[in-house]
Amino acid sequence: MKAFLSHPFSVMRYLCGDITHVQAFLDTPGFRKAGGDVTLSTASIHVRFSGGGVGYLLSQRGDAPYGLGGWWSIEVAGTRGTFCIENCIEKLSYWKAPRGGGPGQAEVDADEVTATGTVDFNQTFVHRINAFIEDVANGVHPDHVRASGRDALAALEYTFAVIESHETGGALVRPHPLPPLHGDPLAMPD
Repeated sequence: MKAFLSHPFSVMRYLCGDITHVQAFLDTPGFRKAGGDVTLSTASIHVRFSGGGVGYLLSQRGDAPYGLGGWWSIEVAGTRGTFCIENCIEKLSYWKAPRGGGPGQAEVDADEVTATGTVDFNQTFVHRINAFIEDVANGVHPDHVRASGRDALAALEYTFAVIESHETGGALVRPHPLPPLHGDPLAMPD
């Protein structure tokens, strides 16, 4: 599970901000159990973001070609609307929050759907590696590099919160807060 959650958590944090609460339910698909494989490869992970939005991550590690299918999908709802990313790269749907009119009378815009044509996760590696190289070559300040160490640390904190939640029967877990962005990383705050 550790290897498969860093990308969706990075995407969720990039789009929605820091995750403050995690609740996870993990299992092993029946066909894996029957074959003696105890890998926890299916996960339903519920999250709350620092800005108040909520969402979930359905991670299947490629074991389930049905439903939203593939490796993982996310759905997030907040004050500006709801979005869903299907199978990590294949499709993004966005529904703006209704405006005006009061309950039951709000104006609703048509949903926006983006399908990039990318259907193989491996196609994304070149783009991500090139983005990092471009930032380094252009002298982008380390605080603003795409795919920074801080982003990686956040994804790890969320992943370990998932593990803790699973090990405690699906308890609500608050990930450890990230250290300050600036200052001496070796100095501990009082």
